[in-house]
Amino acid sequence: MKIKAMAVIKITISCLIFFNSINTCFAADFPSTYEKSSEKVKFDCELEIPKDFSETEMYSEKTKGRIYPDMDKTISIYTQGKEVKENGTIPAASSEDPEGVYYVFTDGSTLSVDSSFTYGSNTAKYYGYIGVRDPQYKERFEQQTVSFMDKNTVIEKVSSDLENIGIDTTDISWDAYPLNHEAMSQLENEQISDGLDMEEHRKESWTEEDDAYFVYGVQMSQKLPVFHELMNTSRQLAYDTPDSSVIQAIYSKRGVEILSYSGYMYKFDVSDQKINFLAFDDIASVVFDKFNNLLNESTYKITRAKLYERVFLNEAQQMEVSPVWYFEILQDDDTTSITLVDAVSGEEIYLE
Repeated sequence: MKIKAMAVIKITISCLIFFNSINTCFAADFPSTYEKSSEKVKFDCELEIPKDFSETEMYSEKTKGRIYPDMDKTISIYTQGKEVKENGTIPAASSEDPEGVYYVFTDGSTLSVDSSFTYGSNTAKYYGYIGVRDPQYKERFEQQTVSFMDKNTVIEKVSSDLENIGIDTTDISWDAYPLNHEAMSQLENEQISDGLDMEEHRKESWTEEDDAYFVYGVQMSQKLPVFHELMNTSRQLAYDTPDSSVIQAIYSKRGVEILSYSGYMYKFDVSDQKINFLAFDDIASVVFDKFNNLLNESTYKITRAKLYERVFLNEAQQMEVSPVWYFEILQDDDTTSITLVDAVSGEEIYLE
């Protein structure tokens, strides 16, 4: 009888372990939407996770360093046929970064390359003056069209240009929106009228030759977008907007107006150790409770929840990689802030 009793106990314990392991495996199955509300806080959003991502097939990883442009190729390509007006060196940002060079050409175009890369045409400044990359104008431009080239073709051209200077674009998620010349002319008039820009910056005229696309690319790792180091440096730079992308370009009917790579792409080394995600309800509770416990009269609505692979510098100034939940919170239907929560530990991540 004792043997049978012990057997029953062992079977029972085994079953409990088995079912607990099932619960552990499936606890992180993320919902497609999440809702929770109080008088002060409303959580109502879709979870932004790539369709082909599986939380049960995510592994811990490390970085093997950042990806740099090939300086010799870059200089060869972007100085070809140009007369140099001025050039010089750019000091290395750290012991791991290369020393850079910059060029100003007689036609008004510019080039700089070190761990990052930026090329600007002689007309690039006009797009910059009116801030076409500012996310507040994205929806406005998306309502317009341009006809000189389709979006996918432009993206292919930008990707090819980067490949030519040694930037591997295999794991880049691309998007773009049109910059219609009439919409840019109207925006310029508004900004000068409102005192946000100066009359001397006004372009003589905006024509179909100026029609363009703003193209932007985000690095992906294990099918998640990368929340790169620069986004970790401050709350202001942490927003998930096109102008936080590591690759940005303006490509017009004339060709490349602006092409830039921030230098914050990485070579990853994926281990065989699976990530154990915390259940999303536990993650959401961190955000919900944070704002629900604030002693003020404001109301808060969580409007976005997006899963990222975060690359950051730890206290020892060494790069670490860990998944993170990115949340946008709308306060009093007026201002938006960001909250980051570690997807494994559930701890809030604080930025300056």
